[in-house]
Amino acid sequence: MKVAISHLSLNFLGGEEKLCLSFIKALKLNGHKVTLFTVEKTDWRAMQRFFGKVLMPDKEIYLTFLPIHENFSKNSTVAFSYASYFAGLVKLNFVEEYNVVINTYGDVFNSIADISYVHFPIKATLEYHQIPAFTSPLKWKLYSKIYSISSLFADNIKPGILLTNSKFTQQVIKKHLNRDSLILHPPIEVQNYLCKNTERKNYVITISKFTPKRCLHRIPLIARRTKNAKFIIVGAADEYSGETIKRLRKAIHAQGLENHVTMMHNVPRSTIINLLAKAKVYLHVMPFEHFGISVVEAMAAGCVPVVHRSGGPWLDILSQQQGKNGFSYTTVEEAAQIIDKTMNNENLRKAISLNAQKRALCYDISVFQKKLNLLVTKLNEK
Repeated sequence: MKVAISHLSLNFLGGEEKLCLSFIKALKLNGHKVTLFTVEKTDWRAMQRFFGKVLMPDKEIYLTFLPIHENFSKNSTVAFSYASYFAGLVKLNFVEEYNVVINTYGDVFNSIADISYVHFPIKATLEYHQIPAFTSPLKWKLYSKIYSISSLFADNIKPGILLTNSKFTQQVIKKHLNRDSLILHPPIEVQNYLCKNTERKNYVITISKFTPKRCLHRIPLIARRTKNAKFIIVGAADEYSGETIKRLRKAIHAQGLENHVTMMHNVPRSTIINLLAKAKVYLHVMPFEHFGISVVEAMAAGCVPVVHRSGGPWLDILSQQQGKNGFSYTTVEEAAQIIDKTMNNENLRKAISLNAQKRALCYDISVFQKKLNLLVTKLNEK
């Protein structure tokens, strides 16, 4: 089949972009011809460097060479990008000839496609304090009002199947969009992370983009309350990460944690995998995380996950079971106590580590590919 996949820009290098790449890979491996539509040209070298080996589409359509993602703090750039993306979606559906059109940027436009993948509805971001890094709370409130008005029209243009990443987001979609959705958990290449290494260090690792909504400021607060652990924060940093990094450094210095908390920016995927293979604990600090790809990656590597008791990590990944495949917490004090307990009880750590690895297999990319291709085939047969 000829399948079109649309995404605003892959150059943001986030979880949404990784999922779009997984859609391309899954469909190409099943023999479909895939066309990728984006507003700005994709930097494929950056994709390879950050995500590892990726499978490129058969054809690319993009509207501009201008660095859209680097200028997203400008109102004019946001307006141009969303208007262009809307027009591109309309063209893919009503002018071009494709068997199936898939929109993996469904947070903004959850229609104008046969399948739209919603990571988290824009209408819910204010309630859950998940304002994007490229804007301010004041601007985002204004954007949200404008969006709510415009979506009354856009949401009725070819509303297709909604997919989402977790039970948590499914509930949010029902509440804020009043629509049903199917769960298709993000794929994880579990085999790349599986590790039988028994020689672990007292490392607590967090993988995250350096943005305000990730709540990384909580890590120094947790680190200060632990007795025998070294914390490592590793992940992507871009032009919108400066303030988050600055505040983290200030907090680390103010609490005298320079020897206990380390930050690593934009390191290769191989470095992240090596760190996960050495760490005992994976710490996730974002409340109401939509799913938590990094949590599953860490579990596959044998780390014991310690996650906030909310969102996808708790509802979906740990199935609301404390102490089986990992732990959850609500306060920084509770998180620190769990980390200390895990570090000091090797039998407990090993048992949960083994359970976590088995649980991670449920989210292997092969499961995702099978479900996606079955859905696309059924859709085309109608």
